[in-house]
Amino acid sequence: MRVGLRAYNARMEDLVTILQSGTVLVMDGAMGTELLRLTGSSSLGRGEAYNLERGDLVRSIHQSYLDAGADVILTNTFQANPAALATCDLVEHHHEIWQAAIGLAHLDHPRPRYILADIGPIENLTSKIAEDTLAECVDVDAILLETWSSPGALKRFVDRRHPASLPLLVSFTFHRSNDLLTFKGISPEHCAREARRYGAAAIGANCGKEIGINDMLEIVKRYRDVCDLPILVRPNAGSPTRKGWRYPRTPATMAAALPALLEAGIAMVGGCCGTTPDHIRRFRLVVDEWNRSKGLPA
Repeated sequence: MRVGLRAYNARMEDLVTILQSGTVLVMDGAMGTELLRLTGSSSLGRGEAYNLERGDLVRSIHQSYLDAGADVILTNTFQANPAALATCDLVEHHHEIWQAAIGLAHLDHPRPRYILADIGPIENLTSKIAEDTLAECVDVDAILLETWSSPGALKRFVDRRHPASLPLLVSFTFHRSNDLLTFKGISPEHCAREARRYGAAAIGANCGKEIGINDMLEIVKRYRDVCDLPILVRPNAGSPTRKGWRYPRTPATMAAALPALLEAGIAMVGGCCGTTPDHIRRFRLVVDEWNRSKGLPA
């Protein structure tokens, strides 16, 4: 089945071409908080283990985002790296978890889509860990380094990949002190310059501590001031209350804020923590209207 699906996607333009075309793509929403919501759990544990233990549930979440209108879905591999898996006695299942995750993302669905191999931040990143993680990224359209705080990590992955391998996208997470900075104290401008220098195919911002849509808008504008890379954003649905992990930003509220981000020049928009298929459904409507207004495919 997977060979057929990749052949189907081969008839689409490659992801980098689309990102540079002006057409805005819709990404999926959260995986971890959806697993919490659907299982009624208060603690997820290692969400990547669900690829082996509850593949049906992971697949259903991918399905729900595609049904809602997502063009781009992320594999359930945010912390599926050897360093993180070693902390919960799963490192021997590293290859199985990745194989399962990529298989679960390849759905027999009528909507054409792009699949990104999702790689979250890695403590004590070594060249060997980067190489081992990159080796698992097969049968996807691109790699997304997500929720990173230092562009130096991008260089480590660039140094370990084959020159002809998949495009790398990188998304940083910020918090506001006196300024918007990553948790390593790095500005959006520096992140953008370094991402451009290391050959990233796109730069983004996602998640973040107490980061609102206006903050995301500022980050996008500051990226745009210093580089011409396609930009992606994946904001949280606010900060959760502990009781039931409820997130305050509704689909309607977040969708109403999208036009300003579109005007600022984003190429992809999706959701991070707390966003649901209902958020993505609302995003789809706004993005379709935007693309049509620019004479672009909706």
